[in-house]
Amino acid sequence: MGFVEDSTFTYEGFQVVRGEYFAHTYEPSITLNSYKLSVNRSCLNRLPNVDYVQVLVNPKDKKLVIRPSNEDEKGAFRWRVKGKLASRQVLCKVFFAMIMDLMEWNPGYRYKLLGKMVMSKSEYLYVFDLTEPEIYQRLPRDPVTGKVIHTGSRQPMYPEEWKNQFGLPIEEN
Repeated sequence: MGFVEDSTFTYEGFQVVRGEYFAHTYEPSITLNSYKLSVNRSCLNRLPNVDYVQVLVNPKDKKLVIRPSNEDEKGAFRWRVKGKLASRQVLCKVFFAMIMDLMEWNPGYRYKLLGKMVMSKSEYLYVFDLTEPEIYQRLPRDPVTGKVIHTGSRQPMYPEEWKNQFGLPIEEN
């Protein structure tokens, strides 16, 4: 395969496209939607022997952590369908409302957060940055039947500060 040598090429003016703009099927993620929290299969696959977790929130840094725990620890809940590698949606009305308030999010939207698996003090955990959500509007419903009116695929949204940019300038990465 041939190439063209271009000694005048520079990265000036280029932006590194945000990772949030691409599909992340195999990366850990959580979703907050309709007063529920769910984790994707990637989270479960990376911690196959963990049945119970705790959720921790740092309101100042706007980070959310999911860490393995024992069933009897305070705040622990089952994050997978018993005996299976299938996540379950956990109803969490108060937690959901508190996160919506903290982040000034619209509770009518769905928020997906990508995470990183971290090892800290010989403990594996997931860290999610609440300031970088993928945002999706709910599909409208027919007022008579209550059925979803399909208008094509879900329309993703993004934070206002991301408008008119693909990511940070290459010099800032």
